[in-house]
Amino acid sequence: LFLKSEIFPGIIYLVEKQDFAATIIFSVYFLITLYCLYFFFALALNSDWKYKIFYFVFFTVAVFYEYGYQKALSRFSTFSDIENIFSTNVEHKLSAATSYLNFWAIIPCLVFLACLFISRVKESPYKLKGLLTIVFVFGFIYLQLSFVTVYFLEKKSPVVSIDAFCRTTSDFAVWGSFSNGLLKEREILPKPPLEKDFKPNNNIVYIIDESTMGDHLSINGYERDTTPFLRSLEKKGILKNWGIAVSATTGSHTTYEALIAGLTPDDFPDLTNEKLYTSPNIFQYAKALNYKTYFFDGQMQNFWGGINDDKNYIDKWEGVNLTDNEKVWNNDKNIARKVKKIISNSKGNFIFIFKYGNHIPYHKNFPQEAAQWKPSYVSNHKFEIPSRDKIQEVVNSYDNSIKYNLDSFFENLVDDYSKIPNNTVFIYTGDHGQTLFANGKASHGGLTKKEATVPLFLIGNLEGEIDTKFKASHSNIFATVLDLMKYPPEFRQRKYAISLLKAKEKDSKIRYFNPNKQKKIPFD
Repeated sequence: LFLKSEIFPGIIYLVEKQDFAATIIFSVYFLITLYCLYFFFALALNSDWKYKIFYFVFFTVAVFYEYGYQKALSRFSTFSDIENIFSTNVEHKLSAATSYLNFWAIIPCLVFLACLFISRVKESPYKLKGLLTIVFVFGFIYLQLSFVTVYFLEKKSPVVSIDAFCRTTSDFAVWGSFSNGLLKEREILPKPPLEKDFKPNNNIVYIIDESTMGDHLSINGYERDTTPFLRSLEKKGILKNWGIAVSATTGSHTTYEALIAGLTPDDFPDLTNEKLYTSPNIFQYAKALNYKTYFFDGQMQNFWGGINDDKNYIDKWEGVNLTDNEKVWNNDKNIARKVKKIISNSKGNFIFIFKYGNHIPYHKNFPQEAAQWKPSYVSNHKFEIPSRDKIQEVVNSYDNSIKYNLDSFFENLVDDYSKIPNNTVFIYTGDHGQTLFANGKASHGGLTKKEATVPLFLIGNLEGEIDTKFKASHSNIFATVLDLMKYPPEFRQRKYAISLLKAKEKDSKIRYFNPNKQKKIPFD
């Protein structure tokens, strides 16, 4: 695990970094964090037993926490992981903890415990003073590092679990969504000049589906017919499909935040948090053009993404009751029926939907009698990682989930797609892909291309010629929505990635995704 840690990439980064000032800053903090580790162990070994217990408990928590992420996602934790923990219920927390549990963590804990026994001291000079000193030093160094990294460095290169654990905790305290919700507000968006009593002449429905892989949709060439209804819309020319697109990140939380702020992979990791939490969001733009804004969440009971200020730009937010877990496949259908009523009876609505979609465990996303591909894998708990001999069953469950959940959602949105009411346009994508556990890791949140593979299509009567051969990414959606709103380019707060309504095949470039806020990985 030490060889898999980020010390060697850190050294390579140090050597290759061109900015001399950043190199010096990186080197200094790299050495300081190494010394902090030495300082921690030196105090632990030379303290009285009542204080050694504290050091041992802290060590054990840090090691088990970080070894769990190494097992499940092949990386150390980030503060976004803590945000995700706070976003889940008790059942999900317990299920994830048991799935991520890495028994290899017992070995360093036992070694450390043995060292504490061996290093007995008759009269420790450190006692409470030493404990308070280590708390102060760690707090001072890592809080500094949380600020310094955001403004000067691309990575901190944690060396071992304690370092990574301290970094994550500090980053969450400084940059987590809870602290940002208290401290941050979105930039003020100047409202473009509008005629008196101006009202938009269309509806825009922006749909993010949970855990939907672009290469498991038959409209994208998948061998199983998972999306027959969508294929029929594509044949009629109603659906414009960009095929395999690239997600912003491999996790729901960060992807959502990037999508509503219109961030691109180049915005990561440089000043990511500042841009995530201060850039004008898509709801602000909609409100500036007098759209009525809705947010339907098919998963959560509470508002969970972005910052608290975002709620000021959402006229109606509606979550879901997750108590009846055996019928979660009805969540999206219920949302579709509510949206259908809105768009059928009025114009000027901007509706944002985060579907329940194909969330793990897959077998709970469809009634078993609707399963077309069998046997379906049935997991014992939410975050279970199946054995390799069960992977085909996992794929069967996932494909059944796609077919039941996705097609039925669009069938419930509109009665006749040849006569979509009130100039409504639907834009659809997934938040991230899935590993389908083929690599023995968690379903998403890692570094693989599969986890960034998502679908992307538009449904509606669109003006002009559209080139769907353009290699699309999540970053192209923000400007697309602004174009659908007919938002004047001169009043857009910043330069966004090219709109799908304007992009041509020749505009395609190498695409990237961000597995978390510290990395950028090429997709193509």
